[in-house]
Amino acid sequence: MKALWRSEHGRLWLFCGGLALLFLWQGTVGGKVFAPLRLLYHFAPWHTMRPDLTPPAWDVLVWDSVAQFYVWRDLVRTLWLNGEIPLWNPYQLGGMPLLANSQSAPFYLPHLLALPLPTWLAAGWLAWLHMTLAGVGLGLFLRRIGVGLAGSLVGAGVWMFSTFFVCWLQMSSVPAVLCWYGWVLWGVEQVRAHGGRMLGALAIPVWLMVMAGHLQFAFYGFLMAGLYALWRVLDDRGVPARLRLRTLGWLGLAVALGIGMATPQLLPTLELASQSHRAAVATEAGYSAYVRTALPLFHWITLWCPDAYGHPRDGSYWGAVHYAELAMGVGAVGLWLAILGVSRRGQGLFWAVLVGLALLLAIGSPLTRLLYFYLPGYSATGSPARVLCLWAFGLAVLTGLGFERRERWGLGLAIWAAGFLVALGLAWSLLPQGVSRTPLLQGVLTSLPVTLGVVALAIGALVAQQRGILSPPLATGALVTLAVLPPFAHGYRYPLYAEREEVFPPAPILEEARPAVGERIAVLNMRWSLYDAPPAALPPNTATAYRIPDVGGYDSLIPRYAKQMLDIINGEDSAPPENGNMQFVKRLTPRLRWMRVARVLTPDGWQPVPDGETPAQGVYLGRAELAPDTQDPATLAQVLEQAWAENRVLLYGDEAKEALERYGAGVPVGAAQVEWLEVRATRVRLQVNNPASQTAWLMVSDTWYPRWRAQVDGKPVPLLRANLAFRALPVPPGAHEITMTCYGTDLLIGFLVALGVAVGLVGIGVWKKTG
Repeated sequence: MKALWRSEHGRLWLFCGGLALLFLWQGTVGGKVFAPLRLLYHFAPWHTMRPDLTPPAWDVLVWDSVAQFYVWRDLVRTLWLNGEIPLWNPYQLGGMPLLANSQSAPFYLPHLLALPLPTWLAAGWLAWLHMTLAGVGLGLFLRRIGVGLAGSLVGAGVWMFSTFFVCWLQMSSVPAVLCWYGWVLWGVEQVRAHGGRMLGALAIPVWLMVMAGHLQFAFYGFLMAGLYALWRVLDDRGVPARLRLRTLGWLGLAVALGIGMATPQLLPTLELASQSHRAAVATEAGYSAYVRTALPLFHWITLWCPDAYGHPRDGSYWGAVHYAELAMGVGAVGLWLAILGVSRRGQGLFWAVLVGLALLLAIGSPLTRLLYFYLPGYSATGSPARVLCLWAFGLAVLTGLGFERRERWGLGLAIWAAGFLVALGLAWSLLPQGVSRTPLLQGVLTSLPVTLGVVALAIGALVAQQRGILSPPLATGALVTLAVLPPFAHGYRYPLYAEREEVFPPAPILEEARPAVGERIAVLNMRWSLYDAPPAALPPNTATAYRIPDVGGYDSLIPRYAKQMLDIINGEDSAPPENGNMQFVKRLTPRLRWMRVARVLTPDGWQPVPDGETPAQGVYLGRAELAPDTQDPATLAQVLEQAWAENRVLLYGDEAKEALERYGAGVPVGAAQVEWLEVRATRVRLQVNNPASQTAWLMVSDTWYPRWRAQVDGKPVPLLRANLAFRALPVPPGAHEITMTCYGTDLLIGFLVALGVAVGLVGIGVWKKTG
């Protein structure tokens, strides 16, 4: 430890790791679970299991860390430990891609290293690791550009405990991306200084940033790093143009190598994104909805008073959109130091321009519109205000720079005070008409004493140093403390924890209705809410935690035909208006039999699926034909009803015509005699008897996806999309064993590319070193 403390880099690691451990001690060494699992107790069946427990105030964004991230991490870990590659989630929407949704991130290196830990414990230690890496990365970058150790510690701490980073910490794929921003910039500086010998210093952080899973925040990282690298090289005016172009070439090669190593994750994600429910053309209506979540000008006051509009943990927040979506704060002293860091040239100029650019994108300016309509994929991203990650990061860099220029504290204080008055005026004047200003005034007056107090103490420390009352080391320590401690203290109450016994506890009502092998359940839900705890039961994805297949689901990338099928079963949009990625079962209808639903959980308890006019089976042998070319929901519903009634199998895709010519249309047999031999995430085996004298087509209501392959008695047969969203294959007369396996063909290609890139990276490094 002493040897570590003697090293500047060691002190940086100890500072960041120690503060992160202190911040997250409850979820690391304290025995609690770093996940907001107590939100479960707003819903049935959990709220009846613990009537003594009062769940925290409803938080719709943080709920995703339960319903998505925690559930996915646990499922991924289970699959790895069971010897399966986490390609597929069989527990939602009739089966869904798991690796390809990106945010499950099964190949992300820290996730692989955390596999020996149970999920409840890994959640806290992964958060600690990412928070530590975030601070160290930024600190190393600041040291690399000439900032002193104390200034680097300040910048690192301000970034770690910025409101944005803390508010997104439990959305685990977000900090997993954000923590690499500083390392990517450090890598840019290393490649700029040393050329090809240091390609790995940039390629490896790029690889990890992409593999972490949240591509919107990875894009922001690439945007920032690209602009920085371009500016840094062009700003080297004393360097010949030939050498600058060579540096740009090395930087581009390093980024390409990093992306190349991430192809095992990227290729499946890009494939799913191209056919997902969010793949749509940008429209004016879509843009209008998009900018409704932009940063309003009246929220700028939260830079000085972060709780001017209340705080979500005590249920008092009343701001424009979710608290985390508009998180701007870096602490009062951090903001003052950031103002000092702005300059008319050099690093201070670049980072001032970057935070301004981030602000323009966050408020829904014409620049936001330009990216929305003309940058492919941008229209499918979340709130425009999420670019505030670059705002917070840029301010943290400026804080480190400003720490070196603190002798100009008077000018910085004047700008800080003027900015506060302008922000307060904007808040007072731009709040929507009819909204009372009294809660705003109360929030400002509550926060202001602390804000003014810490700034006064910081100025006092500077003045005391100038007058010889405090020694420089003591004054420096006081400034570091006053810059980092207030955002630490403010953010400390934001994360939500749970006890171990509150992690998806055994629920008798679920166990009593656990479906037989090959069957599913459905849960009747009608409403969701952004502001209050919704009147829902077993929300989508939570059944996955119990390994119960559920017809509903929740994911940011869903095959559009899978969503269309659930829409047709419901007879309406299966997504609630508040969240287009969440898919409900809204009606107790015979069509649920199409998806092999055995029982439905309703407000009155478990109910059987009602019978329809004609039997509807989730597995049957029928006569195949090409599906009609129609996208009208009403027409499509009628076509599917008739197909099920007549035991017809409607085939889709370019291979359907060829398959019909080779295997024939077959005959309509009806309900198949099926024995489920094996049902795993990536492998399904069943015994099927075809009593007809010729081939019939087996329709199985599991979600079709191009990565699945089929065999009959060990011989490959085509596995085609059928009846809009499901699978079909030809079965000869007699009894046969059917095997369906999820193959990662694109995954294999991705691994070969990644291996080649990694070998190339090592080869270039050795060549440059020996050369």
